[in-house]
Amino acid sequence: MIHFNKIAIVGCGLIGGSLALSLRLHGVSNQIHAVDVDRQGLQQALSLGVIDHAADSLEELVTDADLIILAVPVQQAISLLEKLAELPLKKGCIVTDAASTKKEICEFAHNRMPEGISFIGGHPMAGSERTGVLAASPRLFENAVYVLTPSPGQDPIAVETLRKTFEQIRAHVLFMDPLEHDRITAAVSHVPHLVAGLLVDQVADLDLENRLYSQLAAGGFRDVTRIASGSPVMWRDIVLTNKEPILQLLKDWNHRVAQWIEWIESTDVANMESFFTRTRDWRDALPAKAKGAAANYYEIALDVEDKPGIIANVTTVLGQHQINLRNITILENREEINGQLLLSFASCSEQGEALRVLQELGYKVFALE
Repeated sequence: MIHFNKIAIVGCGLIGGSLALSLRLHGVSNQIHAVDVDRQGLQQALSLGVIDHAADSLEELVTDADLIILAVPVQQAISLLEKLAELPLKKGCIVTDAASTKKEICEFAHNRMPEGISFIGGHPMAGSERTGVLAASPRLFENAVYVLTPSPGQDPIAVETLRKTFEQIRAHVLFMDPLEHDRITAAVSHVPHLVAGLLVDQVADLDLENRLYSQLAAGGFRDVTRIASGSPVMWRDIVLTNKEPILQLLKDWNHRVAQWIEWIESTDVANMESFFTRTRDWRDALPAKAKGAAANYYEIALDVEDKPGIIANVTTVLGQHQINLRNITILENREEINGQLLLSFASCSEQGEALRVLQELGYKVFALE
């Protein structure tokens, strides 16, 4: 069992806060210190018991730390590594990050970190549409892929220690080359986010002249573009540190869009149907409950009569069974979803328990995958 005397976390938002909660829950450390530019959020983390100490500076934070976690956007993490390289870190200290791109930060660390200090790139494939320490959960990383990208020649003991650390919080550790990681996440996470943002931007412009666009976008459109609700700073940094893979994919995207324009103009029914068939089949074959590069959503749709008190009845039942309801949405556009109410939960287990309880009470419910 892995145990660190002191863990230092830079950035106490969703990821940093969830790591602190999970590391404590699974006995990895009982001394978790943090620092954050958001002093109010840092004090919230302290008052909620997420961390044991709120440091006033980076220097104070990392003194005698055995493990340092940089839970900040990638360009900020690189700046922090520059500062850490000049500080008297504890011999044998392990430094890792949680950023979404790996090539640039791993190359920088390989050239700058002093002897006796191990930097091992990390990327937890877990997240949420919510941000901040109040959204943190000790279960965020359970059954999630946690990518580690150690450099060639890295201290094998440090690598093994970090692997066991994240396995101890019940994540599935996967070792990858930094460049391979960036190519794959560009395709399954970064470009999808850009596409979602472009769809939102297009409809937002149209909505300026006709408000019906936003009214009808409340159903399937809102769901398919939900990943566009991420941190602008984080996503700016992701694009800037993963330019080449993203550019290659966007050029391929342009080719595919042009192909679709040709099919529509020529009424190419065969290619249209073939496209929808193969994309449906590939998507449906993906494991429904696995955590990947994009944030997971655990939702059920509830088919109920529109009458006074129905929302109160549903929330009361869930509360009585100790099921935490993250969000509830009234669906006005139900073209792609059965049901009038959309219930969102923090975990797969809570989704499943809510499904069971509501079905037993006679409600018509649908699990969304």
